[in-house]
Amino acid sequence: MKRKRAITIVVLALIVMVFISACGGPTGEVSPTTGVETTLDGKALLEERCTACHTLDRVESASKSAAGWGLSVREMVGKGAELNASEQEVLIDYLSITYTYP
Repeated sequence: MKRKRAITIVVLALIVMVFISACGGPTGEVSPTTGVETTLDGKALLEERCTACHTLDRVESASKSAAGWGLSVREMVGKGAELNASEQEVLIDYLSITYTYP
């Protein structure tokens, strides 16, 4: 019974996270140097941060689901890609919309 309840809670938490992401939550951050809010741009993040290690061809030729892009971004962060949590979500959303194929 406890296991079933735990699974239900995890599933509900995932559903809430999906709805929050889909609603287009805040995509701006306050710059620590200027104190001015900046808008995060998935394409700019891809071009600036991801190409530090590989070309855009690698991304453009990949065929991944939205979940696959999430795993890839988190893996790259684990390997040293400089993306904070907000930037990761913006990048994952951009990749999911732009480079997800059936």
